[in-house]
Amino acid sequence: ARVLDFVPYDRLLPKVHAMVTNGGYGSVNHALSLGIPLVVAGTTEEKPEIAARVAWTGAGINLKTGQPGSRAIADAIHQLLGNPSYRQRAQALRDAFAGYDALASIAQALENLPGPAERSRLQPALA
Repeated sequence: ARVLDFVPYDRLLPKVHAMVTNGGYGSVNHALSLGIPLVVAGTTEEKPEIAARVAWTGAGINLKTGQPGSRAIADAIHQLLGNPSYRQRAQALRDAFAGYDALASIAQALENLPGPAERSRLQPALA
């Protein structure tokens, strides 16, 4: 195990079996896009919601604290690595991510926006 201030995810994540994270959006999505199960411990910003979603999908374990003890982390890692369902769910999410073309969806949504003439007809008259 290593503790670092910065982790180059592109180089590191393809080599790991599991990830312990504070539940930041970027790290969670990057790990799941590679099918890596997670142990999540975060209580600030959006992190509790992300941790809850990771647990709900079955792709990881939510420690429900921002300051877990070493025993809680170790137990969660053992549970994660000892139960293949976590990896299977993370890999199912990886496959779902791979089948979704976000840029095409964004382009389609932009194309479906009303043009200037339509927008002016939709806006209520200002008195």
